Amino acid sequence: MSMIFKTVLAFCIGWGALHAAQHYWLAAVTAQATDSSGLKLLPAAPAFPTFEVDPEKLRLAINPPVTIDTRPYERLAIESMARQVDQQNRAALSRAAVPPYIPGLHH
Repeated sequence: MSMIFKTVLAFCIGWGALHAAQHYWLAAVTAQATDSSGLKLLPAAPAFPTFEVDPEKLRLAINPPVTIDTRPYERLAIESMARQVDQQNRAALSRAAVPPYIPGLHH
C-alpha cells in the first residue's frame, strides 16, 4: 500500500512542479513581449490604404458593353428550320401510299 501511495504522491508532485514551471515561464515571456522597450522599428501605418473608386468605371469593368452581330446566326437558324421542314416533308412522302403501277396504263 505504501508503494502505491508513494507513486501517486510522486506523480502529483511532478505534475505540480511541471505546471508551476510552465506557468512562470509563460508569465516571464509574456512580460517581456508586452514590455515597452522604446525601440521603434516601423512607424504606425493605417490598417487599410485609402483609395477612390469611380462607380461608373467599376461598372464598366465588371459588366462591359457587348455588341453582338446576330445576323449570320439568324440566317443559320432560318436555314436550319427550312432544312427541318424539308426533312419532314420527305419523311411524310416516303410513308405515303404509292398508287399501284399498272404497265400500259397512264394516269
